[in-house]
Amino acid sequence: MTRRLTWSLLAVIAGAGTYAGTLLATRWWSTAALFAVVALADCGGVNPQEAVPPEGSLALSDEQEGQEAFTTLVPETIFPDETGAEIDWKPPDNSNAQHLVWLPAGRRENGKLFLFIPGTGGKPADYQYLSSEAARAGYHVIGLMYRNERAIETTCPGSPDENCSGNMRLEILTGIDISNNVTVNVPNSIDYRLTRLIVYLDGKHPDQGWSRFLRHGQPNWSRIAVGGASQGAGQSALIAQLRRVPRVVMLSGPPDSRLPNQDPPVVDSWVHIGRTPASKHFALYHHRDRSVVGPPTGTTGILTNLHALGLDRFGAPVAVGTEGPYCTDDLGSPSDSFGDTHLLVTDLFPRGDGGCGGVGPGNPHRSTARDAFTPLAADGTPKLVGAWRYLLSGSREEHEQEELVQDE
Repeated sequence: MTRRLTWSLLAVIAGAGTYAGTLLATRWWSTAALFAVVALADCGGVNPQEAVPPEGSLALSDEQEGQEAFTTLVPETIFPDETGAEIDWKPPDNSNAQHLVWLPAGRRENGKLFLFIPGTGGKPADYQYLSSEAARAGYHVIGLMYRNERAIETTCPGSPDENCSGNMRLEILTGIDISNNVTVNVPNSIDYRLTRLIVYLDGKHPDQGWSRFLRHGQPNWSRIAVGGASQGAGQSALIAQLRRVPRVVMLSGPPDSRLPNQDPPVVDSWVHIGRTPASKHFALYHHRDRSVVGPPTGTTGILTNLHALGLDRFGAPVAVGTEGPYCTDDLGSPSDSFGDTHLLVTDLFPRGDGGCGGVGPGNPHRSTARDAFTPLAADGTPKLVGAWRYLLSGSREEHEQEELVQDE
């Protein structure tokens, strides 16, 4: 499929800096000009303080051990407009529509920020189990509230614009006006909101280490791992394409499919590896997700996109718990490692009315990360906690390779 796009970019303001220019791109994300104009500074950073726990560990962190039940950690809550009056978009239901922020709470601090991006219509408050686990793994954590009211996977199917999903995602990320399907200005973009939030946190809590995630007033992407659910998974993949980040965690996504259920599959034009190598990408999906099962009730968008990102070259998907598809309550007897795979799949029965059948977008789609739908053990511990820790934590060998790259 031809990947051609012409953009005219006027002055774009992000954080404390300004970038502007005109871009003629003949292929999505393949030209250095795109990175120079669109991406915030992709700067090198100081080596992280310590390695994170061994990859694949299913053991609970120190804070969880000895507890009778899993508990979420209490975050700091910050409404976006607190970080800048120009950040003025609010969702129709503005309750709990804050950014949520956690400090590292695990056995060691890893020197990185984990940026979590919610799915369509979701809020950071909906994903506190996963975010708490990221804090226990040693990350500073930001759950970012952004403009996510428009579902990309239901807007773009059948669109004559071959760059429909990519244009929507880029406008949501940067505030550059290139899509007719969304209206996001710069102050309400992911880039700007994240920049102003880190600056705000650094000013408010100078002793908490937020300055390491800034370089020349812009996000220091070499220290920022990105992750998200559904639409947020796609935004994370896009960020990783434009900037080199240390890790990408994709839950139930990316679901994008402009031409769904084609044989052979047709990949949306923006979906491919860019600055962050495939080896840094990890994903978890539910076997009965509507964007996995295919026709007549869904698409195969998630599997098509994960294949296009090259994740299957690290091994076949590994089941979290009992091998499915059974839609089971049984976690089985998982080993202490998922091997070298970058793809995890679950068939655990989701919480919420409808179970594996789900309602609306479907409980299986939401169950990989969203608090109200993710399955819990009898003691309240999320059954996917081991999978989340695997997705979040790199091996010591991988971490040493990161340090070598940053030292170059």
